[in-house]
Amino acid sequence: MKTPLAWRNLTHDRKRLAMAVAGIGFAVLLMFMQLGFRGAMFDSTLALPRLFDADVVLVNPQRYTISVRQKFPKRYLQLAESSSLVASASPLYFENNLSSWKIEGAVVGPPIRVLAFDPINPPLLLKGLDEQARLLTRPDSVLFDRQSKGDFGDLKVGDTAELAGRKVHVVGTISLGTDFADDGTALCSDRTFAAAIYSHPHAPESLDDVDFGLVKLRPGVDAAVAARELRALVPPQVEVYTKEQFLDVELGFWSSATPIGYVFALGTAMGFLVGTIICYQILFADIADHLREFATLKAMGYRPRYFIGVVLQEALLLSLFGFIPGAITAAALYQVVAFATGLLMDMSALRTLGVAGLTAAMCIVSGCLTMGKVLTTDPAELF
Repeated sequence: MKTPLAWRNLTHDRKRLAMAVAGIGFAVLLMFMQLGFRGAMFDSTLALPRLFDADVVLVNPQRYTISVRQKFPKRYLQLAESSSLVASASPLYFENNLSSWKIEGAVVGPPIRVLAFDPINPPLLLKGLDEQARLLTRPDSVLFDRQSKGDFGDLKVGDTAELAGRKVHVVGTISLGTDFADDGTALCSDRTFAAAIYSHPHAPESLDDVDFGLVKLRPGVDAAVAARELRALVPPQVEVYTKEQFLDVELGFWSSATPIGYVFALGTAMGFLVGTIICYQILFADIADHLREFATLKAMGYRPRYFIGVVLQEALLLSLFGFIPGAITAAALYQVVAFATGLLMDMSALRTLGVAGLTAAMCIVSGCLTMGKVLTTDPAELF
């Protein structure tokens, strides 16, 4: 029976092993958190457009991300609706600048993201919206996102607040969540939206200017084909995307046009580098302590591939020992961050496998760096 040399080398000094596991686990945790924040940014930002009940999306060409305040005339949406490929075209109004939100008893309040639409035909695939949308036909009524941050209040059905200085009534709640640009959300009818927002002296628009045109196609119509036809039908003052193209544009802006995506990618790389250094130091110290034993085995005729196998086994064992506590700690922190911020921190299987692969690669690189010490050892110099 072969002696598990890699296992014995790692476990003979429990204190050193514990320090190695803690160091690699920290690197694993760092990579998980960086990728988690990066994923939360993307998932939270795309959460709203993924809920668009549309096959094709119309926007102002200057609107390079959802939060930018650029509208286009509603008549262009009506023009798109004249196409034989289109089943319906619904306007969606968006505001997160002029829409101050003040709860009862507060002197001032933060701006809240407001989504407005025709409550008879809500254009969002939001759970519970179909059942509550008709409640928005009442004047000055809103649906409040219960995942909004604490600054917006813990409002329940029947509570009141001020939206852009106008008193509104909470007639229901929904669950949407926050993103990196907006900390709270309220839904209302287009009429309530006009009464609250367009009465503002710095808001010259009216319901004739829309933020998003959500186009549903007739059954069997290909979205790419319809988008091409609509581009020829509407003027260049309107950009036409399939829903998937719109999601890609939004994702591309946050991942490449802003520094945020690079920062989280750099953080992940730093975690990988830290883990590599820690693992290298542990393996190097272990090999240095057992250099005479390795030299003895080499003198006995053991081939280089045997020593390569031992070092790589140690590296993979360290990656496993460090990954498990790092992943468990990350899962707990994901829950804490999600609860505290409302961001979508998801410990997905894909992300878990990705970090596991990075951890294994990190330790294998360290093993390869330390391998030369064993392979170049001359038994005659040690005895």
